Amino acid sequence: MNRLSFFKTMWVDMITFPVFKLGAYKVWYRNFFYFKKYLMASIFWTFTEPFLYIVAFGYGLGFFVGEIEGVPYLLFFAPAILCTTALQGAVFEATYSSFTKLRVQKTFETIMMTPVSIEEVVAGEIFWAASKSFFGVIGVMVVLMVLGLVQTPLAFFSLPFLVILCWTMSAISMVVTSFARDYDSFTYYFSLIITPMSLLSGTFFPLSHFPPWAQAVAHGLPLTHAVIVTRALFLNKWEYTYWIHVVVLIALGVLFTNWAINQTKRRLIY
Repeated sequence: MNRLSFFKTMWVDMITFPVFKLGAYKVWYRNFFYFKKYLMASIFWTFTEPFLYIVAFGYGLGFFVGEIEGVPYLLFFAPAILCTTALQGAVFEATYSSFTKLRVQKTFETIMMTPVSIEEVVAGEIFWAASKSFFGVIGVMVVLMVLGLVQTPLAFFSLPFLVILCWTMSAISMVVTSFARDYDSFTYYFSLIITPMSLLSGTFFPLSHFPPWAQAVAHGLPLTHAVIVTRALFLNKWEYTYWIHVVVLIALGVLFTNWAINQTKRRLIY
């Protein structure tokens, strides 16, 4: 397949988005059925990890920081915990776990022997990574509610938006997986993209405190758009201009989902 045909196929696939096909849901259910074996352990860690982060940064660092832009640091930091949970859950599931199915266990090739297509396999895998990540987001939201950090009903509207973030990061990570040669390849992804994204997206401190070049880089990162919207909802400061951030994340999700599908197809078929 030449490059012209590759990109033509990529954009045509956007019209018949594969996540809406039945086979994608079958792949999702296959992953969920396997996940149920480790459900209790996952639920335990889902509640424990965010609680530790909140205690360490919210109460510990927050004691010295006090307030940021008139907002208690703990309340400023809480929405970022939701976003980073969505980020980390999606990234880990769509890299190491998906790579194991793709290259080590040959699960993708086995599923393709059934009436399920490669498009549906990859779409289902992205759908599953996003779903598993969102399970963690719900756990964090429960912790924030127990700690009294959800102070407005508007905060719950961040959940549908965080679904989009989980999907987008799963799709981006699946693209990386489709190019990866071994597990060590993910070291570059985490070191050069995920770690800087976690630090430069306004998670710990406002973007206005960063140098201009860092702010420019930050606004090109998906996590930044998620943090801005989620924090605005938690602080009851929603503005209509924030819909731009939602549109950006959806566009990235569509683009990278189709990229992941076509690159995986090239790797397994062509």
